Amino acid sequence: MLATTEEDFIAPKNVQALIWKEVTADLLVSATLPRWWSVTRNELHAVALYQRSGEELVTAAATNEAVRSRVIDILSERVPPQRLGRVEQALQSGDAEVSLANLTPADTFHLAAEFRHNYPQETASWGPAGGELDTLSRQYQAEVNLQRLSRDFGTPHPVMAQNYTCELLNVQPFPAFGGNSSRLLGESWDSSNLYWARLADEKGYSPVVLNRLVPELTRHMVANIFATDIEDWPALTRAMKETGEEFRQGKIALPQVTEASSSNREPGVLLEQAPAISARQATSNRITGHIMAKRPLLYLPSSFLSFLWAAV
Repeated sequence: MLATTEEDFIAPKNVQALIWKEVTADLLVSATLPRWWSVTRNELHAVALYQRSGEELVTAAATNEAVRSRVIDILSERVPPQRLGRVEQALQSGDAEVSLANLTPADTFHLAAEFRHNYPQETASWGPAGGELDTLSRQYQAEVNLQRLSRDFGTPHPVMAQNYTCELLNVQPFPAFGGNSSRLLGESWDSSNLYWARLADEKGYSPVVLNRLVPELTRHMVANIFATDIEDWPALTRAMKETGEEFRQGKIALPQVTEASSSNREPGVLLEQAPAISARQATSNRITGHIMAKRPLLYLPSSFLSFLWAAV
């Protein structure tokens, strides 16, 4: 319910943008329910390596027929036939870039995971990310195993799994329908958290920064969604990657944070800087504090705070 309310305060970046209302609520829940206080840097790096290793396999498949056959066989378990056909056609013509454009971060993550399971002797043969992932897995097996990564970077599936346990499901994205049925599309979409984690790893951020980074980038992603029709679910991928590029280019300003060490957790406890504030901001903060005291898990967007201030 809170996510359904919050989405009404996110203004689309594009005029007349087509955005699935129920999908947006699931994206916001998936960005705020998971918590990364206990995630280690090795876990964060492993998530990035799985995605990069999957991309290396796709690149190798463009020039190696044996690898191509294995890659297509694995992808067929989660990629819809029409999209899989585009991927296979591009690989046969040697165009790895087009193939990767048709895959999501979750696709490349699961591709690497299944390839490592099916062909453990070849995991380091197709690129440096695969070799680095091998080394990391041997040295920190308890930290970077798939069960732990699924728990820490997965999303809740209240309709599909009938619970709010966070996990990565290796399933095809459901088609978009109208009404509550489109929640299946939102619940089967598990690429965002994986992609945001990769960006954080590229920037060298501590994993705890994900607690602020993921919700913020997800809200920008929602604003960037611009579907052409109700079945244009790749609009989610386009919006996610557009947001990622804006973040890489420094166009998305995150709240200023510092990192501190703690004896009982991973270094990087999130501390917000406290800039000087005006009387108006102080009143807004008192309103926020009153509501947060009653609902500790409630996130209030800045637009909603402006609404509250106008009512005071």
